[in-house]
Amino acid sequence: MTNEKVKDFTMRVAGANKTEMIVILYDIAVTYAKDAIAAIDHNDKPLFRQEVGKIRNTIKELMNSVNTSTDLGVTLLRLYIFCSGELTKGFIDYDKDAIYHVMSIIMKLRESYAELSKKDTSGPVMSNTEKVYAGFTYNKNCVTEPATDLSQNRGMLV
Repeated sequence: MTNEKVKDFTMRVAGANKTEMIVILYDIAVTYAKDAIAAIDHNDKPLFRQEVGKIRNTIKELMNSVNTSTDLGVTLLRLYIFCSGELTKGFIDYDKDAIYHVMSIIMKLRESYAELSKKDTSGPVMSNTEKVYAGFTYNKNCVTEPATDLSQNRGMLV
């Protein structure tokens, strides 16, 4: 994942509510999956295995977010467990088909959660974060995103 992508995800997380956080996790998993596939295409096994580990960690985070008190939550957890098993197969066999399969499942789930997030009116998960405004400042040819609240305790309550 590029530094630009990391900054993008960081900015999205800062203002996301619970449902948007799940969408962001799906986007992160897809990004790692694409990086893993690119590693296979470049015959870079260590990088491939590292990226699969990152996908697994993201899936684990998704598993931790599931409410298992509902039937839908249990089904979703089973789907995440299945994805984790597919990733293990792909890791062992150095197989990008398993990664494509997991990526297709994640993308479908992401689409559903993206629709759901449009209806979620809850507030951001994080509080006390810096405010970022996108716009044309200082340079007419590129968009800059200045942060306005640069306090020492950003993202943490004191």
